[in-house]
Amino acid sequence: MKVNDVMACSFPSWYEKFKKCTIKSIVIPLTTDVLAYMQDNGTLVLPEGSQPEPEYRTNTEDESDAYEDWEHCRTTGTSVEGPKLEEFNAKVNDAIKKLGGSAFPKLNWSSPKDASWIALNKSLRCSTAGDVYLLLKSSNFVAHDLTSPFKDCDDEPNTSIDYYFILRKWMEINPSNEFRCFVRNKELIGICQRDTSQSYGCIGSDKTRICSDIVSFWRENIENRFPLSCYTFDVYRPAKDHVILVDFNPFGETTDGLLFTWSELKQKEDIRPRTGRTIEEVAEEEEQEGDITQYNERNLVDSNRQTDSVIGDTYSFGEDGDTSPEFRYISDATGVQPSPYMQYGLPLDIVDLSTGQDPQKLIDFLQMKIQSEADESSDEEVPS
Repeated sequence: MKVNDVMACSFPSWYEKFKKCTIKSIVIPLTTDVLAYMQDNGTLVLPEGSQPEPEYRTNTEDESDAYEDWEHCRTTGTSVEGPKLEEFNAKVNDAIKKLGGSAFPKLNWSSPKDASWIALNKSLRCSTAGDVYLLLKSSNFVAHDLTSPFKDCDDEPNTSIDYYFILRKWMEINPSNEFRCFVRNKELIGICQRDTSQSYGCIGSDKTRICSDIVSFWRENIENRFPLSCYTFDVYRPAKDHVILVDFNPFGETTDGLLFTWSELKQKEDIRPRTGRTIEEVAEEEEQEGDITQYNERNLVDSNRQTDSVIGDTYSFGEDGDTSPEFRYISDATGVQPSPYMQYGLPLDIVDLSTGQDPQKLIDFLQMKIQSEADESSDEEVPS
């Protein structure tokens, strides 16, 4: 993966060309002070005036005490004030208004899906500039955009990055209708469901029409227009014959392969089967060939993740000369994967302990546990 591949998938690089087939959006360049605020890893304090003042009633008996506490914080310097970004706040609020009063925020590449836990409504739906700042500042995905967007690239960037707030018109999306598509060497080789934390019966029953619509959409709107030969793109299919482009992503490990592994997506052999097969049949073939690495990577221990291929105008299965993309979906609830965003709502120490990413924290925890048990044991001893 090259720097140019990542830059081509930056939202401002492709939006104007594909705006007729994607969600209405407004792109706002970040000013120097806003970028500095976004890159500040200190206390999360919203810019002044970015949120409307809350309207509430206070108990008159407590008003004087509350005022004294506030004055104490102000005079002792313990209160923290947010930056003054009035002009930029106005641009964001005006953009949200133009989009109908609600917007979905993101930066050049990433959206703050990992930060929905911090919002009062547990949603990425924003109605004020403060909502946008809160989600973007709390997101590890957005922090990746700001600090290491070219982490997985083989070369080094030779230019600076212009960052943008992207505000997209809010629309209610049924996750069962979201799909990720993989293009290698200008050929659509794979499609899979976007949400792997659920199984959706409607996908299996409608798979031929889903593939038909997505392939047709790609050929008509993307195939000869997107500048890269290898890339991924996400689409939303709310109804038959209606597909909406959501986003582009680089073809590589920086993008989640979901129901595919990157080793199989990148291999020289075509991943697409000549007949419709279950994942177990794929794993059996790999094992007979002496290579079960891909099967272990997928961690597929059941037969519920399905692999199908559709072809031609009739979209029949298993015909010779099949050149259609491989389609993968989860057909049963026992085949689902944990939501990748759940961990971000937990304290970092708990995540490190559960995953073993920081052995020293585990050692400290065990020592604390041993000491606690020793103290309890000594307290229970009865003097002779």
